[in-house]
Amino acid sequence: MRRTTLFGMALAIGATLAPATAQRAVTADTPPAGRFDAASVPSAPDYAGPANWASLPWIRDDGDMTPQGVAEPPQLKAPVDVFFIHSPVPLRGAVWNADTRDVWFNGDVGQTTLRNHASAFNGCCAIYAPRYRQMNPAGDDPAARELAYSDVARAFAVFRTRVGDRPFILAGHGEGARIGQMLIERVIEGQPVAGQMVAAYLVGTPVTRDWLAARRGVAACSSATDTGCVVSWVSRSEESKRLRQRPPTLCTNPISWTTGPEAAPRSAHRGAWMRNGAEFPEAPRAPDAGLVSARCDRDGVLRVSDPGGAYAELAGPDGSFAALDIPLFWMDLRQNAVERVAAFLAARR
Repeated sequence: MRRTTLFGMALAIGATLAPATAQRAVTADTPPAGRFDAASVPSAPDYAGPANWASLPWIRDDGDMTPQGVAEPPQLKAPVDVFFIHSPVPLRGAVWNADTRDVWFNGDVGQTTLRNHASAFNGCCAIYAPRYRQMNPAGDDPAARELAYSDVARAFAVFRTRVGDRPFILAGHGEGARIGQMLIERVIEGQPVAGQMVAAYLVGTPVTRDWLAARRGVAACSSATDTGCVVSWVSRSEESKRLRQRPPTLCTNPISWTTGPEAAPRSAHRGAWMRNGAEFPEAPRAPDAGLVSARCDRDGVLRVSDPGGAYAELAGPDGSFAALDIPLFWMDLRQNAVERVAAFLAARR
């Protein structure tokens, strides 16, 4: 049985916004066949060279995208780096984990999560985004997740060796954010490297208050310029039903950058943005400012007003905005990353 997930829907953004010549089919998830088998996993990626990095600051790639009218700062001059863990994309084979040698897989990662998510950080930082053997989003197995994490952990070690003691942002979306939590638990918290972390943007996965309470020296960000802390939100439409039996969860409002219930109005929304088509390079489009309002509800869910147009078409049937967690707030995130980096560097002077 094949199904199309929200991220599969996100692959069709180009088909929604671009002319027919640039349209492409939505990729459907293919569930894994059988149980996870460690003997049949793809070869482990080698991070010593550029081949297994989806984005690097000295290579022209999908992480360099900017909207029309937004300047692209030279990443090689950035004082801070970002280690970005991409969302899972639908896989074309009935496998548990992706093969980083698969050109179709790599293309999907570039044209979706790098352009729509990682690119928001190119205003503040030099982007490092590893290719990794992501778990198939149509399945869920702890061993498959551990395999994906093992790649990311090795890539992070290579990243830190390369950049030394430079400050960094940890960022991820969806399953990538969940792996980011694992990286904080196992590698970052309680270690000297934690002192170099500007913030962790773990978007599109529930970050529970219990998980935060168990961390050593890593708390929730409560303002736009807090550092060494965690930012997280999971967005749904204002009209969608309440999620039941949800543990207390961190909700950062990506318009106001507070965690309280106060609504941030459309007038404060800096702008949504997402890719314009399937071609690269593609014709840029301007951000859509003043598009939505947002508030954190009592369950830790970010409630977002109807964005209308092509954005609304990517909402899930249950009101989930999983494909839009970052695109709806692309300009807000971009500006906040710049401000948070500035606050971190100012405190070190």
